Amino acid sequence: FISFIYLCCNMEKRKLSLITTNLEKYNEIKMLMLDIVDVDRIEDNKVELKEESIEQTALGNAQFFARKYNKTIIIDDAGLFFEAFPKFPGAHPKLMYQLLGYKGLFKLLEGESRKVVFRCALGYCEPNKDPQLFIGEMAGKIADKPSTKGNEYMPYERIFIADASNKLVCDMSREDKNKISH
Repeated sequence: FISFIYLCCNMEKRKLSLITTNLEKYNEIKMLMLDIVDVDRIEDNKVELKEESIEQTALGNAQFFARKYNKTIIIDDAGLFFEAFPKFPGAHPKLMYQLLGYKGLFKLLEGESRKVVFRCALGYCEPNKDPQLFIGEMAGKIADKPSTKGNEYMPYERIFIADASNKLVCDMSREDKNKISH
């Protein structure tokens, strides 16, 4: 995301609107961008088509919302990608968790590589311009069992051990996670 940070540092207006209904996501992005650009939140739902990649979802939604609100927009879409199953769970980790649970995901990985990448596609678009895409990744592996941490964590955070820290994401402070995260 270095190129995205560079872009923000050179913005004249230095203001972005993040499209999300997720307050935690907004707070995290706002904290990351605090010294660079002002970020406000527009509570709206992005369109996610099952056949689209996270990259297509981020680009299409950024352009749509930049036109709709006549503002400079950022929007992200993210996915979890297992080395053993390159397109799974992909853009729908929450859905796969709801359908299979940890038991099903662990069963699926029996005898397979536990390497995984969490990938984020960030769409950026100014009104009446073409959208730009930025990709961030965090590599890791799937733990042998889920953490028992509370519901304030995304399901993947309870089973994802980040390579850069060798810790479960849910066991890291948000500040430490942001230093190594996508």
